[in-house]
This record gives sequence, structure tokens and C-alpha cells, in this order.
Amino acid sequence: MNWLRFAGIVAGATAFFIGGYEASNVVAERDIAKMREDYAQKAQTLEAEYREKEALSKQAVVDAWAQRDAAYARMRDLSADTNRVRIEADAVKRKLSRAGDDTCKSERKQIARCTELLARSGRLLERGVELSQSIAIDKDAIVRIVQ
Repeated sequence: MNWLRFAGIVAGATAFFIGGYEASNVVAERDIAKMREDYAQKAQTLEAEYREKEALSKQAVVDAWAQRDAAYARMRDLSADTNRVRIEADAVKRKLSRAGDDTCKSERKQIARCTELLARSGRLLERGVELSQSIAIDKDAIVRIVQ
């Protein structure tokens, strides 16, 4: 009878062990499935966020190029204006040089000096525009790289 009791206890313990193992296996599989779902949702959320950031970055690049093109167009307009001012200043110089020496000598000197200053300021303005545009282009490129 001892032998039967021992066999029954061993069989019961084995059944409990197998049952517990199976139950823990089912619970672990459910937990793993839930974790996979959670990871899949998080991955989709992160992907959507990164796609949104990517779209914003693309739009920022497009906007930066548009601003750059507009700045270059303004620079060309300013260059054209500067050239026009230079041509007008040269015309005034030629006109002043044709006038006689005795007519308004001091005024002619002042006007000649003004036209020289105007021409010089036009060149400086053109150089300043070129420098500011190149700095803006470099700044925009660095901002895009950093973002």
C-alpha cells in the first residue's frame, strides 16, 4: 500500500507540475502576444511621428529654397537698380563736365562729389546684398543640417 500511495503522490505531483507548467505557458504566450501588439502600436506611432517630422522637414527645405530664390531675385533687382543709378550718375558727370567753368563752379563740385558718393554707395549696397544673401543661404543650410 505504501507503494501505491507513493505512486499516487508522484502521479499527482506530476499532474500538478504539468498543469502548472501549461498554465504558466498559456499566460506567458498571452503576455508575449500582448507585448508584441504594444510594440507594434508603438512602432506605428513612432513611424507616424517620424513621417510627420520628415514631411515638415521637406516642407522647410522647399520653403527655404523658395526664400533663397526670392532673395536672389531681389538681389538681381537691386543690381539692376544699382546699375541704373550708376548710369544716371555717369550721365550727370558728363553733363557737368560739358558746362562752362564759370557757371556755378562750387555747385558743380558738390554735385560731382554727390554723384561719386552715390556711385560708391551703389557699389557698397550691391556688395552688402551679396554678402547678406550668401550668409542667409549658409545659415539656412546649417539650420537644415541641424534639424
